[in-house]
Amino acid sequence: MPPLDGFRFHHDLRVRWEEVDGQLVVFNGNYLTYMDIAYGEYLRRELQISRGMPNTVIAKTTLEFKKPAQFDEWLSVWVRTAKIGRASITLDFAITREETSLFQAQTVYVYVDAATGKTRSVPDGWRTAIHNYEQGR
Repeated sequence: MPPLDGFRFHHDLRVRWEEVDGQLVVFNGNYLTYMDIAYGEYLRRELQISRGMPNTVIAKTTLEFKKPAQFDEWLSVWVRTAKIGRASITLDFAITREETSLFQAQTVYVYVDAATGKTRSVPDGWRTAIHNYEQGR
C-alpha cells in the first residue's frame, strides 16, 4: 500500500463476516472498532507504548463515510497524531481499500487517572515518543 499523504502508519485488516450487514457492507459501528485496533497497533508497534499505559477515554469522535467497505476486502486503517494538548491527544484516521478513500475520522482521547477518573496530563514519555515518530525521527 503506498503511503497516504501525511500518514506514516497503517494497520491492515480483512473485513470479517460478522462485521457486515445483509448487503455485505460493513456495519457503521465497526469502523470505530477498526480505529481502536489501529490505535492500539500504532502505540504498540510504532511508539513502543504498551506496558503501563494510562487510561484514555474518547471525548469526541467525528466520522465521515465516503464509500462502503464490503465483506472479505482488505482495508488499511491509517493513524496519525494531529495534536497533543495538556491532557488530550487528537488522532486522525483514514481507511482505504487499495488507493480508494472510504472513511475519515478524528478522535480526541483524554487521559484520566484510573483510580479517580479525573483528567491527568499526557505523560512526558508519550509526548516525546509521539512527537519523534510523527516528525520522522
